[in-house]
Order: sequence, then C-alpha cells, then structure tokens
Amino acid sequence: MDLKKLGILLLSTMLVLTITLSGCLSEQASGKNTLPSGGEKEEYITVKDMWGRDVKIRRDVNKVVLLDFTGTYLKVMRIWGIDDKVVGVDNSQKKNIFLKVVCPRIESIPDVGSTSKGLNYEAIMAMKPDVVIIRAFSTNREREQRYQEIVDRLSEMGIPVVVLLHPTSYDKPNVKTVWQEIEILGKIFNREKEAEDLINYLNRYVELIRNRTKDIPEDKRPRVLLYATPDYMLGAQTIQSYFLEDIVHGKNVLESGRWIKTSPEEILRLNPDAIIALGHEGYISPEEIYAGKNIFLNWKLLQNVKAIKERKVGSLGITEWRATVEFPIGLLREAKTLYPERFTDIDPDKEEVKLYRELYRLDEEGVKEAVKAQRYRGETH
Repeated sequence: MDLKKLGILLLSTMLVLTITLSGCLSEQASGKNTLPSGGEKEEYITVKDMWGRDVKIRRDVNKVVLLDFTGTYLKVMRIWGIDDKVVGVDNSQKKNIFLKVVCPRIESIPDVGSTSKGLNYEAIMAMKPDVVIIRAFSTNREREQRYQEIVDRLSEMGIPVVVLLHPTSYDKPNVKTVWQEIEILGKIFNREKEAEDLINYLNRYVELIRNRTKDIPEDKRPRVLLYATPDYMLGAQTIQSYFLEDIVHGKNVLESGRWIKTSPEEILRLNPDAIIALGHEGYISPEEIYAGKNIFLNWKLLQNVKAIKERKVGSLGITEWRATVEFPIGLLREAKTLYPERFTDIDPDKEEVKLYRELYRLDEEGVKEAVKAQRYRGETH
C-alpha cells in the first residue's frame, strides 16, 4: 500500500473514532443513562419517607404493594383513580367491609400476609412491585424493630420501601402528620395537586369544628370516655384523643396511655360526662347503650353513668373513628354529641353521604352499602 492510500485510511479511521467519541461525551453531558435492555431510559425520583430515609423510586410507579392495616392508602388511590396500580395488600385490608364497598377491586388483589404475623416475601418478589409502602403503627421499640427487619429484607430483594407513620406512632399525635402522609403519596404517584385538593377537602371539616368549639372554657369542656369496642379505652397518646381535645375541644378522662382494657366497673368509676363509642370491632348505637343491651359490654350495669343518664353518647362507624379518609365525619358526630347547640345546622348523616358521593363517586346504591358497612358489627380488620 503506498503512503498516500495509507494516509487516507488513517485519516478516515480517526474521523470515525472522533465522531463516536463525541457522541458518547454528548450523551454523558446530557445526563442520559442507557440501559442494556433495549436502550430504554429509566427515570427516578427521590422520596423522603417519615423515617427520614431518602428512597429512590421510579418516576412512573405502575405496581405497588400496600402494607396498611387501615386501608387508607388504597382508598386515597381509589379517590385518585389509580387503584389499578395496587398488586398486593396485607390481609387486614381483605377483611375490611367498608373497603370492599368503596374499592370493590380489593376482592381480587392478592394478600401478602401482614406486618404483625409475617409477610409472604416470595409472593411480593413475584409481583415485581416498583415500591412497597408501609403504614407503620410504631408505638414501641419492638414494633419499630419489626418494621426495620421488613425494610431490610425487602431492600435486600432490591425492592424500594417507603415507610409512612400512623399518627399514633408519635408521642404527641397530630393531624398534620396525616396530611404529610397524603403529600408523600402524592409525590410517589405524581398526584401532588390531587393530594393538595384532598387535604383541603378534609381540612375544611377540621377547621369548621375547631373554630366552632375553640372558645369553650376549659371548665365547660366535658370529660369524655373514648370507648373502643369490644372492651378498650383510648388514652391521651392516641390520635383519637388529639382529635377530641385539639379539634372538638372535649377532655379525655384518661390523661396517659394508648389502648387500655376496660370493664363496666372501670367505666362506673370514671363516670364520664360523655361517651364516644368507636367501632373498632363493630358498631354499637347510642340507642342500644341507652337500652342497656348486652353488646360487647353489659350496658345494663352502666345505666347510672352520667353520660348515659344525660343522653350524651355518640357512636362512630368502623372507619370514621380511625385516622383515615372518613375521620372528619366521625369528628362531626363527636362535636354534635358534645355541643349539639353549636351544630344545629349540620347533619352528620347527610355529610357522610356527601363525602361518599364526592370523593368515592358512589351511586345511590353504593352510598347505601357504604352507610350500612360503617354500621357493621363484627370483625372489621
């Protein structure tokens, strides 16, 4: 080969290499990452969860497993029209009668076990979720350790985990952490505007109640027993106590604790001014309590309690008492029980129906089923 041809060949080779290198550098400068499979781009976002962890997840989440014993996150996703992204739930949600009405798809979503009794990690792995979201009820060191072990195990499997905290996990529960949960869900699913709208919708009820009762003097605020079926009282370190004292402006008869076993003798000793019956393991109506029915407790033994003698008993449905979407309706029932003269213009039953129509878009038959489900008596979770 003569020198002229060799020079042309070398020049051509250098030109090809220059163009190729330039393309690679250009791609790196633009921040693009090419995946081995098909050259498709994966985009990620970072979410800070309520343990303060920075969790990297796909920007477009298509498959999620929800470990939330209250069913709150599934309901939020239903409201946003994205519940089809849920590929697995813990078994407590499968038992939730109300959830079956507002999100019928729950019947066909696979059960992956529970955070308290054990998860089916193989099933979760097979689902290939983009993220697992946990609503942790972390009230002591033992529970916190259990959640940490779940996070570690799933992380080892290459599955991102976002930990959100039930408000009773905090020493001083506050409704603001409920709003924070919804905000983080909004970021995960690219529904930040919808999250803001939902918070504003629910907070309107909160502020209405708070503003109507905040001027009641301390010595005029009734002593209230938060009775949770079948035989519990809720103490001051629960979100329900915060709802009562900070929003409705009553006073919890219990100054400390969370879930405390009770009995007719203990209720007689406490002699509360009012009783709010929470449908933890089923609903009981004020009329049944006034009639002395033997439902959960023998209410015949309690007819001399001040709250019963003065007809100051209110009842909340199986999800209305929880820190979940329906809690503002429960607060309206509490407020009207304690201060009926301040809420003469509000019918909690009508507001309940309105919420089902506006948030869950239920038709007339669906609303009837939802109302019926709130008053279910039996195992609810």
